[in-house]
Amino acid sequence: MQLASLTLKSIRARAVVLKLKRPVVARIANITDWPLILIDLFTEEGIVGRSYLEPYTIKTMRYLVPALQDFGDMLKGRRVAPVELHDLARKSLHFVGYQGLSMIAVSGLDMAAGMPWQRRVACRFAFCWAVRWGQ
Repeated sequence: MQLASLTLKSIRARAVVLKLKRPVVARIANITDWPLILIDLFTEEGIVGRSYLEPYTIKTMRYLVPALQDFGDMLKGRRVAPVELHDLARKSLHFVGYQGLSMIAVSGLDMAAGMPWQRRVACRFAFCWAVRWGQ
């Protein structure tokens, strides 16, 4: 039985800043706020992939969230295959560069794309395991 492919519908990236109860105290800074970017990758088939990024500084979120949204626009309608999406997103950065924030955005997309795929494979694996062992 062949697994049906998943199709990327959209990506939603949300910036969240958490207040830490216990600040991180380091030689270079005292960190009282912890920025997070929550990433939701929606598929046409209704499976949602989720991931997050921790960009260390709040200012960094201003660049990462639009980059993730641009990836969503660029990849809409594509098959959700983590390796292919990673390669397409990375290749789109040719003029921007393959370092720093741009690749951090690609990694967030990569993690979010892996989840729907893993859910499909895990369900298939669980089904095969149950059939194989008679459960």
